[in-house]
Amino acid sequence: MRLARYLVLAAVSLAGLFLAAVSASAQDGQDGVRLGVIVPKKGNFAILGEQVLAGIEVLAANSGAGFAEILEEPDSCDAAGGEDAASAFVEAQVDAVVGFLCMESLTAALPILSSSRIPAITLGVRSGIIGEDAQRNSWLFYRLSPRAADEAEMVTQIISNDWRGKPLALIEDGTIYGRELTESVRLQLEELGISPVFVDNYRPSQDKQFALVRRLEKSGASHVFIGGDRQDAATIARDSQAANLGLTFLGSDALNAAESEPPLADGFLAVTLPEPRFLASAERAVSQFDEAEISISGYSIPAYAAGQILLAAKRAANAETAPLSKFLTDKEFYTAIGTIEFDETGERKDNPFELMVWYDGTFMPADLENRAQSDTNTGSN
Repeated sequence: MRLARYLVLAAVSLAGLFLAAVSASAQDGQDGVRLGVIVPKKGNFAILGEQVLAGIEVLAANSGAGFAEILEEPDSCDAAGGEDAASAFVEAQVDAVVGFLCMESLTAALPILSSSRIPAITLGVRSGIIGEDAQRNSWLFYRLSPRAADEAEMVTQIISNDWRGKPLALIEDGTIYGRELTESVRLQLEELGISPVFVDNYRPSQDKQFALVRRLEKSGASHVFIGGDRQDAATIARDSQAANLGLTFLGSDALNAAESEPPLADGFLAVTLPEPRFLASAERAVSQFDEAEISISGYSIPAYAAGQILLAAKRAANAETAPLSKFLTDKEFYTAIGTIEFDETGERKDNPFELMVWYDGTFMPADLENRAQSDTNTGSN
Protein backbone atom coordinates (compact mmCIF):
# COMPACT_ATOMS: atom_id res chain seq x y z
CA MET A 1 0.00 0.00 0.00
CA ARG A 2 1.46 3.33 -1.06
CA LEU A 3 0.49 5.09 2.18
CA ALA A 4 3.04 2.99 4.02
CA ARG A 5 5.95 5.10 2.84
CA TYR A 6 4.42 8.15 4.50
CA LEU A 7 4.28 6.40 7.85
CA VAL A 8 7.94 5.47 8.06
CA LEU A 9 9.37 7.80 10.69
CA ALA A 10 12.87 6.35 10.68
CA ALA A 11 13.97 8.74 7.96
CA VAL A 12 13.05 11.71 10.14
CA SER A 13 15.17 10.46 13.01
CA LEU A 14 18.11 9.72 10.74
CA ALA A 15 17.84 13.16 9.15
CA GLY A 16 17.89 14.79 12.58
CA LEU A 17 20.93 12.83 13.68
CA PHE A 18 22.71 13.51 10.40
CA LEU A 19 22.15 17.26 10.60
CA ALA A 20 23.15 17.31 14.25
CA ALA A 21 26.43 15.72 13.29
CA VAL A 22 26.92 18.29 10.54
CA SER A 23 26.29 21.16 12.94
CA ALA A 24 28.62 19.69 15.56
CA SER A 25 31.34 19.30 12.94
CA ALA A 26 31.04 22.95 11.96
CA GLN A 27 31.15 24.08 15.56
CA ASP A 28 34.28 22.00 16.14
CA GLY A 29 36.13 24.24 13.70
CA GLN A 30 35.35 22.65 10.35
CA ASP A 31 34.34 24.98 7.52
CA GLY A 32 30.63 25.42 6.95
CA VAL A 33 29.01 25.43 3.51
CA ARG A 34 29.62 28.49 1.36
CA LEU A 35 26.37 28.41 -0.56
CA GLY A 36 25.32 30.24 -3.69
CA VAL A 37 21.61 30.74 -4.29
CA ILE A 38 20.32 31.91 -7.67
CA VAL A 39 16.62 32.76 -7.86
CA PRO A 40 14.32 35.19 -9.68
CA LYS A 41 14.03 38.49 -7.82
CA LYS A 42 11.69 40.34 -10.19
CA GLY A 43 8.63 39.65 -12.30
CA ASN A 44 6.11 36.82 -12.10
CA PHE A 45 8.65 34.30 -10.80
CA ALA A 46 9.83 36.45 -7.88
CA ILE A 47 7.45 34.68 -5.51
CA LEU A 48 9.10 31.37 -6.40
CA GLY A 49 12.48 32.86 -5.59
CA GLU A 50 11.15 33.93 -2.21
CA GLN A 51 10.09 30.34 -1.53
CA VAL A 52 13.60 29.05 -2.27
CA LEU A 53 15.21 31.66 -0.04
CA ALA A 54 12.75 30.88 2.75
CA GLY A 55 13.70 27.20 2.63
CA ILE A 56 17.42 27.96 2.87
CA GLU A 57 16.92 30.54 5.60
CA VAL A 58 14.83 28.22 7.79
CA LEU A 59 17.41 25.45 7.45
CA ALA A 60 20.28 27.82 8.19
CA ALA A 61 18.53 29.07 11.31
CA ASN A 62 18.21 25.49 12.57
CA SER A 63 21.60 24.03 11.64
CA GLY A 64 24.00 25.84 13.93
CA ALA A 65 27.14 26.91 12.08
CA GLY A 66 26.45 24.60 9.15
CA PHE A 67 26.52 27.47 6.66
CA ALA A 68 29.58 29.72 6.56
CA GLU A 69 28.02 32.10 4.03
CA ILE A 70 24.97 32.35 1.78
CA LEU A 71 25.47 34.43 -1.35
CA GLU A 72 22.42 35.41 -3.39
CA GLU A 73 22.40 36.26 -7.09
CA PRO A 74 19.36 37.21 -9.20
CA ASP A 75 18.15 34.84 -11.91
CA SER A 76 17.01 36.82 -14.93
CA CYS A 77 16.13 33.57 -16.74
CA ASP A 78 18.43 34.27 -19.66
CA ALA A 79 21.92 33.21 -20.69
CA ALA A 80 23.58 36.51 -19.76
CA GLY A 81 22.13 36.40 -16.27
CA GLY A 82 23.25 32.80 -15.80
CA GLU A 83 26.79 33.64 -16.85
CA ASP A 84 26.95 36.69 -14.57
CA ALA A 85 25.69 34.78 -11.56
CA ALA A 86 28.03 31.86 -12.19
CA SER A 87 31.02 34.18 -12.47
CA ALA A 88 30.08 35.84 -9.19
CA PHE A 89 29.82 32.47 -7.47
CA VAL A 90 33.21 31.39 -8.82
CA GLU A 91 34.80 34.60 -7.59
CA ALA A 92 33.23 34.07 -4.15
CA GLN A 93 34.53 30.49 -4.11
CA VAL A 94 31.22 28.96 -3.08
CA ASP A 95 31.01 25.21 -2.47
CA ALA A 96 27.79 24.71 -4.41
CA VAL A 97 24.86 26.56 -5.97
CA VAL A 98 21.14 25.93 -5.44
CA GLY A 99 18.16 27.32 -7.32
CA PHE A 100 18.08 27.55 -11.10
CA LEU A 101 14.36 27.60 -11.83
CA CYS A 102 15.00 28.52 -15.48
CA MET A 103 16.54 26.42 -18.24
CA GLU A 104 18.32 29.30 -20.00
CA SER A 105 20.30 30.52 -17.00
CA LEU A 106 21.15 26.99 -15.89
CA THR A 107 22.51 26.02 -19.31
CA ALA A 108 24.72 29.12 -19.42
CA ALA A 109 25.96 28.77 -15.84
CA LEU A 110 26.87 25.08 -15.79
CA PRO A 111 30.08 25.27 -17.89
CA ILE A 112 31.42 28.15 -15.77
CA LEU A 113 30.60 26.54 -12.44
CA SER A 114 31.82 23.09 -13.49
CA SER A 115 35.17 24.45 -14.64
CA SER A 116 35.71 25.52 -11.01
CA ARG A 117 34.35 22.23 -9.59
CA ILE A 118 31.22 23.90 -8.21
CA PRO A 119 28.12 21.65 -8.38
CA ALA A 120 24.72 23.11 -9.22
CA ILE A 121 21.41 21.74 -7.93
CA THR A 122 18.34 22.74 -9.91
CA LEU A 123 15.03 22.86 -8.09
CA GLY A 124 12.84 23.62 -11.07
CA VAL A 125 14.22 22.57 -14.46
CA ARG A 126 12.63 19.33 -15.67
CA SER A 127 13.82 19.17 -19.28
CA GLY A 128 15.65 16.00 -20.23
CA ILE A 129 17.87 17.88 -22.68
CA ILE A 130 19.86 19.64 -19.96
CA GLY A 131 20.63 16.31 -18.33
CA GLU A 132 21.89 14.91 -21.62
CA ASP A 133 24.07 17.99 -22.21
CA ALA A 134 25.44 17.78 -18.68
CA GLN A 135 26.38 14.14 -19.11
CA ARG A 136 28.02 14.75 -22.47
CA ASN A 137 30.05 17.69 -21.15
CA SER A 138 30.76 16.27 -17.67
CA TRP A 139 29.08 19.23 -15.98
CA LEU A 140 28.47 19.06 -12.23
CA PHE A 141 24.71 19.02 -12.63
CA TYR A 142 22.25 17.66 -10.06
CA ARG A 143 18.48 17.67 -10.37
CA LEU A 144 16.27 17.67 -7.29
CA SER A 145 13.17 18.45 -9.32
CA PRO A 146 11.51 15.63 -11.29
CA ARG A 147 12.58 14.91 -14.85
CA ALA A 148 9.96 15.50 -17.50
CA ALA A 149 10.00 11.76 -18.24
CA ASP A 150 9.20 10.88 -14.61
CA GLU A 151 5.60 12.05 -14.95
CA ALA A 152 4.80 9.86 -17.95
CA GLU A 153 6.55 6.90 -16.34
CA MET A 154 4.48 7.20 -13.16
CA VAL A 155 1.21 7.61 -15.08
CA THR A 156 2.08 4.49 -17.07
CA GLN A 157 2.92 2.59 -13.89
CA ILE A 158 -0.39 3.53 -12.27
CA ILE A 159 -2.43 2.54 -15.32
CA SER A 160 -0.57 -0.72 -15.93
CA ASN A 161 -0.68 -1.77 -12.27
CA ASP A 162 -4.15 -0.62 -11.24
CA TRP A 163 -6.17 -0.26 -14.42
CA ARG A 164 -4.99 -3.26 -16.41
CA GLY A 165 -7.98 -4.90 -18.08
CA LYS A 166 -10.15 -1.79 -17.70
CA PRO A 167 -11.52 -0.04 -20.82
CA LEU A 168 -9.08 2.86 -21.02
CA ALA A 169 -9.39 6.26 -22.70
CA LEU A 170 -6.50 8.67 -23.24
CA ILE A 171 -7.53 12.26 -23.93
CA GLU A 172 -5.49 15.47 -24.18
CA ASP A 173 -6.02 19.18 -24.73
CA GLY A 174 -3.91 19.66 -27.86
CA THR A 175 -1.21 21.70 -26.13
CA ILE A 176 2.44 20.68 -26.45
CA TYR A 177 2.46 19.54 -22.83
CA GLY A 178 -0.77 17.56 -23.01
CA ARG A 179 -0.05 16.00 -26.38
CA GLU A 180 3.54 14.94 -25.59
CA LEU A 181 2.65 13.57 -22.14
CA THR A 182 -0.32 11.56 -23.42
CA GLU A 183 1.58 10.22 -26.43
CA SER A 184 4.47 9.15 -24.21
CA VAL A 185 2.03 7.31 -21.93
CA ARG A 186 0.37 5.65 -24.93
CA LEU A 187 3.67 4.41 -26.33
CA GLN A 188 4.84 3.07 -22.98
CA LEU A 189 1.52 1.28 -22.46
CA GLU A 190 1.79 -0.20 -25.93
CA GLU A 191 5.14 -1.74 -24.99
CA LEU A 192 3.37 -3.37 -22.04
CA GLY A 193 0.64 -4.77 -24.26
CA ILE A 194 -2.02 -2.31 -23.13
CA SER A 195 -4.11 -0.54 -25.77
CA PRO A 196 -6.70 2.16 -25.03
CA VAL A 197 -10.19 1.75 -26.42
CA PHE A 198 -10.36 5.48 -27.13
CA VAL A 199 -7.77 8.19 -27.91
CA ASP A 200 -8.93 11.73 -28.54
CA ASN A 201 -8.21 15.41 -27.99
CA TYR A 202 -10.54 18.17 -26.92
CA ARG A 203 -10.76 21.93 -27.21
CA PRO A 204 -9.49 23.45 -23.95
CA SER A 205 -10.99 26.24 -21.84
CA GLN A 206 -14.61 25.42 -22.66
CA ASP A 207 -17.46 25.99 -20.23
CA LYS A 208 -18.98 22.66 -21.23
CA GLN A 209 -17.50 19.41 -22.58
CA PHE A 210 -20.66 17.44 -23.40
CA ALA A 211 -19.49 16.59 -26.92
CA LEU A 212 -16.38 14.92 -25.51
CA VAL A 213 -18.46 13.20 -22.85
CA ARG A 214 -20.74 11.72 -25.51
CA ARG A 215 -17.70 10.38 -27.37
CA LEU A 216 -16.40 8.86 -24.16
CA GLU A 217 -19.77 7.22 -23.55
CA LYS A 218 -19.81 5.69 -27.05
CA SER A 219 -16.26 4.38 -26.60
CA GLY A 220 -17.25 2.23 -23.63
CA ALA A 221 -14.30 3.51 -21.57
CA SER A 222 -14.61 3.34 -17.81
CA HIS A 223 -11.18 4.77 -16.89
CA VAL A 224 -9.87 8.02 -18.38
CA PHE A 225 -6.46 9.67 -18.32
CA ILE A 226 -6.59 13.41 -19.01
CA GLY A 227 -3.54 15.22 -20.34
CA GLY A 228 -4.73 18.73 -19.62
CA ASP A 229 -5.11 21.44 -17.03
CA ARG A 230 -7.20 21.57 -13.90
CA GLN A 231 -10.12 23.59 -15.21
CA ASP A 232 -10.68 21.31 -18.18
CA ALA A 233 -10.31 18.17 -16.08
CA ALA A 234 -12.88 19.43 -13.59
CA THR A 235 -15.28 20.38 -16.38
CA ILE A 236 -15.00 16.99 -18.07
CA ALA A 237 -15.56 15.18 -14.77
CA ARG A 238 -18.57 17.36 -13.91
CA ASP A 239 -20.23 16.83 -17.27
CA SER A 240 -19.59 13.07 -17.26
CA GLN A 241 -21.07 12.87 -13.78
CA ALA A 242 -24.14 14.76 -15.01
CA ALA A 243 -24.48 12.09 -17.71
CA ASN A 244 -24.23 9.36 -15.02
CA LEU A 245 -21.24 7.70 -16.71
CA GLY A 246 -19.47 6.76 -13.48
CA LEU A 247 -16.01 7.28 -14.96
CA THR A 248 -12.76 7.11 -13.03
CA PHE A 249 -10.40 9.96 -13.88
CA LEU A 250 -6.64 10.31 -13.57
CA GLY A 251 -4.87 13.58 -14.28
CA SER A 252 -1.29 14.80 -14.35
CA ASP A 253 0.81 17.20 -12.32
CA ALA A 254 -0.99 20.04 -14.13
CA LEU A 255 -3.93 19.44 -11.78
CA ASN A 256 -1.84 20.60 -8.83
CA ALA A 257 -2.68 24.23 -9.57
CA ALA A 258 -4.76 27.07 -8.22
CA GLU A 259 -8.43 26.38 -7.71
CA SER A 260 -10.72 27.28 -10.59
CA GLU A 261 -14.32 26.90 -11.71
CA PRO A 262 -15.77 24.37 -11.68
CA PRO A 263 -14.11 22.96 -8.57
CA LEU A 264 -12.26 19.69 -8.80
CA ALA A 265 -14.48 16.90 -7.46
CA ASP A 266 -13.43 14.86 -4.46
CA GLY A 267 -11.98 11.55 -5.58
CA PHE A 268 -10.23 12.88 -8.68
CA LEU A 269 -6.87 11.10 -9.04
CA ALA A 270 -3.65 12.75 -10.12
CA VAL A 271 0.00 11.90 -10.51
CA THR A 272 1.70 14.76 -8.73
CA LEU A 273 4.18 15.61 -5.98
CA PRO A 274 3.07 14.94 -2.40
CA GLU A 275 2.45 17.86 -0.07
CA PRO A 276 5.17 18.12 2.61
CA ARG A 277 2.62 17.77 5.41
CA PHE A 278 1.90 14.23 4.21
CA LEU A 279 5.57 13.22 4.30
CA ALA A 280 6.87 11.76 7.55
CA SER A 281 10.35 12.82 6.47
CA ALA A 282 9.22 16.48 6.43
CA GLU A 283 7.81 16.52 9.93
CA ARG A 284 10.82 18.24 11.48
CA ALA A 285 11.12 20.79 8.68
CA VAL A 286 7.40 21.60 8.69
CA SER A 287 7.58 22.19 12.43
CA GLN A 288 10.45 24.63 11.95
CA PHE A 289 8.55 26.50 9.23
CA ASP A 290 5.47 26.65 11.43
CA GLU A 291 7.48 28.00 14.34
CA ALA A 292 8.92 30.69 12.08
CA GLU A 293 5.43 31.39 10.70
CA ILE A 294 6.67 30.82 7.15
CA SER A 295 4.64 29.03 4.48
CA ILE A 296 5.83 25.64 3.22
CA SER A 297 4.41 26.25 -0.24
CA GLY A 298 6.15 25.71 -3.55
CA TYR A 299 9.92 25.43 -3.52
CA SER A 300 10.47 26.07 0.18
CA ILE A 301 10.76 22.45 1.33
CA PRO A 302 12.72 21.30 -1.75
CA ALA A 303 15.19 24.14 -1.13
CA TYR A 304 15.43 23.07 2.50
CA ALA A 305 16.16 19.52 1.33
CA ALA A 306 18.83 20.73 -1.10
CA GLY A 307 20.52 22.49 1.80
CA GLN A 308 20.38 19.31 3.86
CA ILE A 309 22.13 17.42 1.08
CA LEU A 310 24.90 20.00 0.87
CA LEU A 311 25.39 20.09 4.64
CA ALA A 312 25.86 16.33 4.67
CA ALA A 313 28.19 16.37 1.66
CA LYS A 314 30.24 19.18 3.23
CA ARG A 315 30.69 17.17 6.41
CA ALA A 316 32.08 14.26 4.38
CA ALA A 317 34.29 16.64 2.38
CA ASN A 318 35.69 18.19 5.57
CA ALA A 319 36.57 14.76 6.92
CA GLU A 320 38.71 14.01 3.87
CA THR A 321 39.79 17.56 2.99
CA ALA A 322 38.24 17.12 -0.44
CA PRO A 323 35.84 19.09 -2.67
CA LEU A 324 32.17 18.86 -1.74
CA SER A 325 31.32 17.74 -5.28
CA LYS A 326 33.09 14.43 -4.64
CA PHE A 327 30.39 13.37 -2.17
CA LEU A 328 27.14 13.99 -4.06
CA THR A 329 26.98 10.94 -6.34
CA ASP A 330 25.75 7.49 -5.23
CA LYS A 331 25.28 8.64 -1.62
CA GLU A 332 22.05 8.42 0.36
CA PHE A 333 20.86 11.70 1.83
CA TYR A 334 18.05 11.75 4.38
CA THR A 335 16.06 14.90 3.66
CA ALA A 336 12.70 16.52 4.26
CA ILE A 337 11.47 15.14 0.93
CA GLY A 338 12.67 11.62 1.63
CA THR A 339 15.83 9.67 0.90
CA ILE A 340 17.60 11.18 -2.10
CA GLU A 341 20.36 9.51 -4.10
CA PHE A 342 21.87 10.93 -7.29
CA ASP A 343 23.19 8.66 -10.01
CA GLU A 344 26.39 9.27 -11.97
CA THR A 345 24.54 11.69 -14.29
CA GLY A 346 23.19 13.80 -11.42
CA GLU A 347 19.61 12.54 -11.74
CA ARG A 348 17.57 11.27 -8.81
CA LYS A 349 17.37 7.49 -8.62
CA ASP A 350 13.77 7.65 -7.39
CA ASN A 351 10.67 8.92 -9.12
CA PRO A 352 9.23 11.66 -6.87
CA PHE A 353 5.74 11.56 -8.36
CA GLU A 354 3.00 9.80 -6.41
CA LEU A 355 -0.60 8.79 -6.97
CA MET A 356 -2.68 11.36 -5.12
CA VAL A 357 -6.40 11.94 -4.67
CA TRP A 358 -8.20 15.25 -4.34
CA TYR A 359 -10.22 15.34 -1.16
CA ASP A 360 -11.49 18.16 1.05
CA GLY A 361 -9.49 20.85 -0.69
CA THR A 362 -6.12 19.14 -1.05
CA PHE A 363 -4.28 16.33 -2.80
CA MET A 364 -3.48 13.53 -0.38
CA PRO A 365 -1.85 10.11 -0.80
CA ALA A 366 -4.14 7.68 -2.59
CA ASP A 367 -4.62 3.94 -2.79
CA LEU A 368 -6.82 2.75 -5.61
CA GLU A 369 -8.05 -0.24 -3.59
CA ASN A 370 -9.41 2.00 -0.83
CA ARG A 371 -10.47 4.94 -2.96
CA ALA A 372 -14.13 3.90 -2.85
CA GLN A 373 -14.29 5.15 0.76
CA SER A 374 -15.12 8.55 -0.65
CA ASP A 375 -18.84 8.81 -1.36
CA THR A 376 -18.44 11.89 -3.49
CA ASN A 377 -15.83 10.68 -5.96
CA THR A 378 -15.99 10.89 -9.71
CA GLY A 379 -16.28 7.16 -10.22
CA SER A 380 -15.13 3.82 -8.86
CA ASN A 381 -13.38 0.66 -10.04
